[in-house]
Amino acid sequence: MFGSERLTRRFATALLLSGPAILADDRLDAALKRLASVETFAFGGVGYAGKTSKGEIDLKFVLSQPAPAALAAFEKLYADGNPQARCYALCGIRKLRPSRFKELLGAAAASADPVQVMSGCIISHELLRKVAEEIDRGQFQL
Repeated sequence: MFGSERLTRRFATALLLSGPAILADDRLDAALKRLASVETFAFGGVGYAGKTSKGEIDLKFVLSQPAPAALAAFEKLYADGNPQARCYALCGIRKLRPSRFKELLGAAAASADPVQVMSGCIISHELLRKVAEEIDRGQFQL
């Protein structure tokens, strides 16, 4: 086997072995991008069909990542996302690091940002501080 042929095989093997990690990173980035601009904060069966919302599906995907990566993703989502995204981030942080959630809860308590919330097939607008309190009480548990 010549040197360039051996190098090509090594490169192909490395690419095949790292492929799943690259795909997982791409899926995580895509989920975070969707969550950052999600239109509605919704848990449980929503809409007339009672389906799980795309936001909740993305939240569960982020939570399925290793804890340090998921926590970092939720911190970024809380800092950069819209109010609905911050609610999903609070849910994730509450599950992964309750002490950090309590810190953010204090900041959220001062927020007057409106959040579009869907419960069943009802859409309402609540203040972020009210939704954060409901998250703290365990209303939106995974």
